[in-house]
Amino acid sequence: MDRADFRAFVDRDWAAIEEQKARFWSDRKHGMTAVEALAVGDALRLHAQSVKPGWPDDAERRADLAVHVRVAEALRAVSLHRPR
Repeated sequence: MDRADFRAFVDRDWAAIEEQKARFWSDRKHGMTAVEALAVGDALRLHAQSVKPGWPDDAERRADLAVHVRVAEALRAVSLHRPR
């Protein structure tokens, strides 16, 4: 990699790249099956574990469970108060 390569990288249109990525994933998510969505999630999990071995640790698991419990409680509350 030389100076010109570095400059070309830095000078990229990062906003356009971000917009293109957002459009790609929006289209991709709308067309994906549940199995495909789970596969993408699992690939992200495996990548995270390769970057940070031992992830998630016990504290992160407890925090994640707490979020799931709060969301489940909120969803139950909404379904209890929904007019039929």
